Amino acid sequence: MKSTRILAAAVAACLTMGVATAAEWSVKPKVTSLPAQPERVLLVGNSFMYYNCGVNGYLSGLNRAKGVKMRSTMATIGGAGLDWHLVKTYLRPDGLSSYSTLNDGSNRLVFNKFPDGKVFDAVVLQDNSQGPVHPELAKFFKKYAAIHSKDIRETGAEPLFLMTWAYADRPEMTKQLADATTAVANENNAMVIPVGIAFAKSLEGRPNLKLTVADNRHPTAAGTYLEAAVMFAALTKSSPEGADYLGGCEKPLAKEDAAWLQSVAWQTVKEFYGW
Repeated sequence: MKSTRILAAAVAACLTMGVATAAEWSVKPKVTSLPAQPERVLLVGNSFMYYNCGVNGYLSGLNRAKGVKMRSTMATIGGAGLDWHLVKTYLRPDGLSSYSTLNDGSNRLVFNKFPDGKVFDAVVLQDNSQGPVHPELAKFFKKYAAIHSKDIRETGAEPLFLMTWAYADRPEMTKQLADATTAVANENNAMVIPVGIAFAKSLEGRPNLKLTVADNRHPTAAGTYLEAAVMFAALTKSSPEGADYLGGCEKPLAKEDAAWLQSVAWQTVKEFYGW
């Protein structure tokens, strides 16, 4: 318990120092919480989501560890921007999540019923890693953010936008991506999940904890863990701190690294949303 308090204090000190030395964003989010905690979540994106066996698995691990009832489904395409995804088709009752296989050795199928036609409560949208700030791709991000937000709301679900992180050799992307993503989310009255800011803050405090692999873009297991921890905090409006889940895909983290990333995630969302 004492070591946990010391770690939390150290994280808070690092993040406070980060605010004083660098502004990771300047566009404030219009939407800072969901109307209710979602129980069924769809994650739409690309390899930034599916690395390390999928961020949905990490999110599920944190949910189990914290006793949160939430099921996550992932639809990803390598290299995709939002313009590559037919999100409307993902939301039909006879599509994604319409059935599942029991993991009890019986191999029995369970067909899920959605009598009101609402398959998901929330849909997290992640664009190409440089799409929101790319001179040729930004227009597609803006266009399809509006199209997908409308289609998602027509089913009764809430759209959210995942703010991606800077490439390791281009730290200036943090603020660029943060502001561009938040501006488009604000136009669509949607919430932003500030993963990119959390990456920057973790690297400020612990630069030796690598969050990207050798290509400087895709996440390490620690990066995927932080991505999931920020998602968890934003979706549940609660802290991932104290979760005993250390990661999946045969890539568990050291306890102290997981604790650090949990604390960074919680401090980041509180600061970004003004909670």
